[in-house]
Amino acid sequence: MSLLRFLTLILKNEKAIVEAHKLGLIDQDDTKHPDEAVVRKKAAKIFHMYLLNVMHVKDEDDISPASIMKDLYDCRVCVNHIAQVYLKGIMKAHEYPGGLILFDSDVEITEAEVKEALDNLN
Repeated sequence: MSLLRFLTLILKNEKAIVEAHKLGLIDQDDTKHPDEAVVRKKAAKIFHMYLLNVMHVKDEDDISPASIMKDLYDCRVCVNHIAQVYLKGIMKAHEYPGGLILFDSDVEITEAEVKEALDNLN
């Protein structure tokens, strides 16, 4: 799913990229390749910024419960974004055989996952 499609689903606006900039959901680096696939860690960042900047939802103070995801700290810049959307039930982790739980940060987000996350925002 492209960045433009992702943002259009969230903001329900044809000028979603411009709107997302105004709301502080994305920055200049995010728009260099708007047709590039949105991976789960970028989606987590955008959803987290939506929670903060649009819905004015305070961050969880203790993110340690999110540590059940074995890949939580793979991207130290993304840790808080991922933890916040996971702890608030916006995005889910994936469970694999043997009880391995991963966020799958570098996997492309699906439209079904975006729609589920949007349902969880409300």
